[in-house]
Amino acid sequence: MNSKQMMAAQEAMTEWLSDSQELGKAPGKIECAGEFDYNDMHYYIFKFKTGILGKWLVGVCGGFEDDDLEPCGHTYSEMNVYNEATAQNDCIAMIEKIMAYWKAQAQQFTD
Repeated sequence: MNSKQMMAAQEAMTEWLSDSQELGKAPGKIECAGEFDYNDMHYYIFKFKTGILGKWLVGVCGGFEDDDLEPCGHTYSEMNVYNEATAQNDCIAMIEKIMAYWKAQAQQFTD
């Protein structure tokens, strides 16, 4: 694991969660729960809690190329409960949702 990249991903995930349209604050707890490659890019799985207590939720951050420290913008969570057995597939589904959204946005400008 590239520890600098993982820390950059955790910082990006925390920043995204802190947005007023998401949690509106930093998570009470956040941990890297894994990593994977998808579409030639590297991703990190995060589990986080909205406060100190409560259930772990899952989020993804990435779209890292090589050793870059800046994700391509695939930082997201649907605030679903973290499940170790399905976390990677849950994150891939979120990535595909982000990609579909941006493809639809781009399509509006080409029509």
